[in-house]
Amino acid sequence: MIDLSNYSGLESAMFIKWVIPDLGTELLSDYNTAVTFGGDTYTSIGNLLSIGGTTSELKASASKLSITISGIPSTEVSDILTHDIKGSSIEIYRGLFNTNGTLLSIPNNPSMKFKGIVSNYSITDKVNHSTNVAVTTIALACNSIVEVLNKKVSGRRTNPVDFSGESSMGRVHALASSNYNFGAPK
Repeated sequence: MIDLSNYSGLESAMFIKWVIPDLGTELLSDYNTAVTFGGDTYTSIGNLLSIGGTTSELKASASKLSITISGIPSTEVSDILTHDIKGSSIEIYRGLFNTNGTLLSIPNNPSMKFKGIVSNYSITDKVNHSTNVAVTTIALACNSIVEVLNKKVSGRRTNPVDFSGESSMGRVHALASSNYNFGAPK
């Protein structure tokens, strides 16, 4: 266990690495300044980033998570709408900082909290008519990689056309409509 008793105070921040195919990688953080780790610099968007609750478990499990990003410039909305957001990958990290704003030098800091894909998204606009300013918000519904793998269907097709010329598959068609009563008494 990590001993944090030597620190007078700690700060926590969340970091998102969002890889959108054919558009690029977005690196966002709710911390008050830009932070660099792992060779990537995460842009601070502060309170404009909201991440739903995560669970800490010893074993990877199927889970879902919601992410809300507000204040998206209207010029960026068209990029979002013209690219495949569904299926893009998401990684979320949590970092611990001293009160002076430096990352703690402890093992695995920042640590990965979530890895998955965007399963759905919604975009909303709020217009302030008195100032004529629109605020765009995107909400991402994400499934963990374990959730995605649980839904994956694998196996082998046994259609006769898939095995033309294969003698070992010759009885598949005849057996497909048979009713087997395995384990029944003779």
